[in-house]
Amino acid sequence: MKNIAKHHKFSASALGSTVIMSLMLLTACASTAPLVTPHDFAGQSQVLPAANRSRLTGVLVDESFDLGPYRVTGVQGKGSSSANSTTINGVKTENKRSGFSYRLVGGPSGQTELIGRCESRSQERSSTPKFGMEQEQGRSLFSCVCNGGGSNSDGHESKLSIAGDQSVQGRSSSTSLSLAIHVDGQAYRVGRYGDRGQLIPADEPFHGYRVDGPQGAVAALGLNYPGTVWLHERLPAPQREVMTCAIAGLMLHRGPQ
Repeated sequence: MKNIAKHHKFSASALGSTVIMSLMLLTACASTAPLVTPHDFAGQSQVLPAANRSRLTGVLVDESFDLGPYRVTGVQGKGSSSANSTTINGVKTENKRSGFSYRLVGGPSGQTELIGRCESRSQERSSTPKFGMEQEQGRSLFSCVCNGGGSNSDGHESKLSIAGDQSVQGRSSSTSLSLAIHVDGQAYRVGRYGDRGQLIPADEPFHGYRVDGPQGAVAALGLNYPGTVWLHERLPAPQREVMTCAIAGLMLHRGPQ
């Protein structure tokens, strides 16, 4: 695992976007070892392997890919963003905003059409007290909402949220990151799993993400390129497609491993 601080100089000019900070937190400890099946999923889940996925991420790259019987396509808006900054009483505040959209189509019936809309927002504050150390704070929120498009909407909806916070004072720093998925109002926590397929602390090398509800695991994402999604039989069948759509948003956000 690479130390995040070594990749990021903590100064007012180099703190950078907290959206980038969230991506770093998402990827800095990810392992590139072979695919690991998360604990409790083998023989109890539908497996959706990704295919035809570019290793590159960016506005000039076609980021469409196959995910089992589905196709993640129509990725738009990744090159658009807005920003503004103000300075009041020596405190500089920068706000940035961007977003993109995509579609999850196909499926076993060939009739699935879900639309995902994602937004990134970040705020950075920096100040240098007259007789103190430089202070910096960054906060970011990435969120996606997936629901049915057109006349085939069945009313199911999923929401992915990734919140990141960073605080720096002199040489001391702290970071935190929280992930969650809501499906039809039901909250599911998202954690990392290690080489034994079990949940591990956030600061250890990890092989993927698993989504857990009150009764146990319901879905997972393996990061080994090009990526694999598991949908546990515990997840109600009507919610599986919108869960897949939310996980596809996470795959587009962090890019291939």
